[in-house]
Amino acid sequence: MTPGLVFLHGIGGSADIWQPQVSHFQARFDVLAWNAPGYGGTPMLKEPSFANLAGRLAEETDRAGLGKSVIVGHSFGGMVAQQYVRDYPDKVAGLVLSGTSPAFGNPSGEFQKKFVDDRTRPLDEGKSMEQVASEVMSKLLGRDVSQEAIDTARSTMASVPERTYRATVALITTFDLRAHLANIAVPVLAIAGEHDRMATPEMMQRMASRIPDARFRLMRDVGHLAALEKPTEFNELVELFVGEIHE
Repeated sequence: MTPGLVFLHGIGGSADIWQPQVSHFQARFDVLAWNAPGYGGTPMLKEPSFANLAGRLAEETDRAGLGKSVIVGHSFGGMVAQQYVRDYPDKVAGLVLSGTSPAFGNPSGEFQKKFVDDRTRPLDEGKSMEQVASEVMSKLLGRDVSQEAIDTARSTMASVPERTYRATVALITTFDLRAHLANIAVPVLAIAGEHDRMATPEMMQRMASRIPDARFRLMRDVGHLAALEKPTEFNELVELFVGEIHE
């Protein structure tokens, strides 16, 4: 049976960010591009946690009639994917982890404090989500990105409610599933962008090395949003991976 494909967006994304993937795969696969609670006009969770996000995702995949699925998670969505395979392993055929991490790390570390400050300080100073999106995306995207991809990334992030954005930034600081990597019992594809400064290729390769059945792929000349920056190459990698595990 062909697995479903479930796409999980990042902190500044929504289901809309996956349009190049939905368009490519929907004729041959059951596809769900998920809006995490608080995104895409959905209500926020009353008690935000990665466990509760995974529970909500399980409810929605059941509602969509999906069986075992390949979960494709980007950044924050990759964290949700790791929680999901831990809590609902019978629902997962494989994982694609793009530009993500198994842990936020030490919340009091310099990188982590800068991450939170860079994302919340402009809002504290009165800037709009549109202004924040313009500033953030200039740092996250690669060097040679189409104007269409730039516009999509900025407009998608600008549409995220400030309350949702702040809550998700805070939630990320709680994430740590490093100890679970060795217990992931499904095939995994780890995709890193060559110029990704948030989830560096070196870090993602280390993460892949700790997962029993993982393969690492580097996408050249892209930053943090590989699926949007080079959708054709990203889709080919996902398609090859799905073909490998469905043989």
